[in-house]
This record gives sequence, structure tokens and C-alpha cells, in this order.
Amino acid sequence: MVNFTIIADPKVKNDLKEARDFLNSRRKGFGEKFLIEYRLALKYLQKAPNFQVRYNNVHCLPMKTFKYMIHFKIDGENKIIHIYAILSTHLNPDKSWIK
Repeated sequence: MVNFTIIADPKVKNDLKEARDFLNSRRKGFGEKFLIEYRLALKYLQKAPNFQVRYNNVHCLPMKTFKYMIHFKIDGENKIIHIYAILSTHLNPDKSWIK
């Protein structure tokens, strides 16, 4: 099985920082646990990216512990996953999801 290459939009770095900071403000160490879970999700995504399409051909992978989803598109021909955002499921999708 060929692993997919993951390319993250530059905005994703800010999404991860915001999530980490917010989670650390709620409970010390949660931000680091979030980042560890995110890295594990990426490893899983590289092998099996076909998750539910939520909107505009964008797939979403919910994280296991934290209420966040990884929003991405799949280029099956070139075996590339492009991550567009890491968003909290508590946000209003009409205002925060990719249009």
C-alpha cells in the first residue's frame, strides 16, 4: 500500500497553535496531548484517507479525544492529501468551514 503525501496549508499552523493554547488554558498539558493526537491522526490519514465528504469535496477526520476535525481534500491520482484546516466542532460551520 502506498502512503499519501500530506501537504498542509500555511493556515493550519495557526489553527494548531490556537487549539493548543486554548486547550492548555483549560487544563495544563492538554495542548501537547492534542498535538500528539494530531500527529497520530496524520499517520492514519496517510494510509487510509477516505473519510466522509462534508462539503465542497472536503473530507473531515474527527479527532478521537478532542472535539476537532481535520479538513482536507484528496488527490488520489497523485497520492496527495491537502489539509486546509483544523477546526473545533464547537464552531459554527457556516462561519468557520471552508467555502
